[in-house]
Amino acid sequence: MWLAVLKKIYEAEQSEASAVIDTFLQKSVGVADHDNFVKTLKTNFDKLVHAKHAIEELNLIAETNKPKKEK
Repeated sequence: MWLAVLKKIYEAEQSEASAVIDTFLQKSVGVADHDNFVKTLKTNFDKLVHAKHAIEELNLIAETNKPKKEK
C-alpha cells in the first residue's frame, strides 16, 4: 500500500514538471521575461527525470515482491 502511495506522489511530480516544461516551451511569449528561464527548465527537467526513474524503481520493487503462485 505504501509503495502505491509513493508511486502516486511521483506520478504527480512527473505531471507537474511536464506541465511546466510544456508551458515554457509552447508559450514562451508569456514567460520570455522570466529571469531564470534555463534554470527553471533544468530544475523541472531534473524533477521529471527523477520522478520517472523513481516510478520505474517502484515498479521493479513491486514486481519483485509479488507473491509467487504455487504449483
